[in-house]
Amino acid sequence: MNERGGSLVELCTVAAIVAIVTGVSLPGWAALVGRQQQRAVVTEIASELRMARQLAMARHERIRVVVNAERSELYTECVDCGMSPLRRYDFARRGTIITSMTTKPEIVFQPSGRSATATTILLMDRRNAAHQVTVGITGRVAMS
Repeated sequence: MNERGGSLVELCTVAAIVAIVTGVSLPGWAALVGRQQQRAVVTEIASELRMARQLAMARHERIRVVVNAERSELYTECVDCGMSPLRRYDFARRGTIITSMTTKPEIVFQPSGRSATATTILLMDRRNAAHQVTVGITGRVAMS
């Protein structure tokens, strides 16, 4: 006789193996997702700074990024225009805080794309891992 199906015992065995493998790997996946979410905040802050630099060069105006460490937000505004903020990024509920900055809490990009001062922003995430975003005098934004 030629059987094509599996027995109930074989099906239960496979289901048990899948459940065990899933149960063992789930905590590792949760930790990985948490690390990636924290890294995403640092990447987004660096992207906001890069966007401000691009705006300064495209609009031929000085653009300022104001960092509010207490409210965990940063916003981008035109220095000479007197307009409301052009962009705002709020990361208060994302678990990352700004621990310090090497300059005053603003970064100004000139129309050439250069930064008025070199600045380093130190960030701390929920796992107490330190991250750093640096804006060089040339306007280049780097993460570490």
